Amino acid sequence: MPEFRPISGGGVRLLLDADEARVLRGLAEELRSVLQGAGPADDPVVERLFPAAYEDPFEEEAYRDMVAGDLEQEKIAGLDAVAAALGDDRDADVALGSDDVTSWLATLTDLRLALGTRLGVDEERMGAEVDPSSADAAAMTVLHWLGWVQEGIIHALQGT
Repeated sequence: MPEFRPISGGGVRLLLDADEARVLRGLAEELRSVLQGAGPADDPVVERLFPAAYEDPFEEEAYRDMVAGDLEQEKIAGLDAVAAALGDDRDADVALGSDDVTSWLATLTDLRLALGTRLGVDEERMGAEVDPSSADAAAMTVLHWLGWVQEGIIHALQGT
């Protein structure tokens, strides 16, 4: 299980075993490929990560023209930073400064949204126990684990 320790300056030291690091790195790589257009044009994950800002189609198009590339690049940079910090197939000992923490929390949120979208998760399903006989049991466990990692980082920041 991951370990979380506060570090001076408002950061967190995150310790993951090799399997945890491999799962997180793999999720980051998969989402990176989705954001770079490896899936269908109307991929629900992309729609979930970049929801419409305006109801009016003309305003939405203008907004997308102005910021869509920047938002996408910011998400990809976050995914790349997480993957790079985890290194290769080994235990990961990651020191996250305050800026890193913000980026990691945003990236973990994106990973959770992407996985939850793929699984069709709603509030009821998220609050239910994972059925070990379900075909989605492993993915649901990972989804919960990602939330637990986020929570661990936040608690370490708060010193609790």
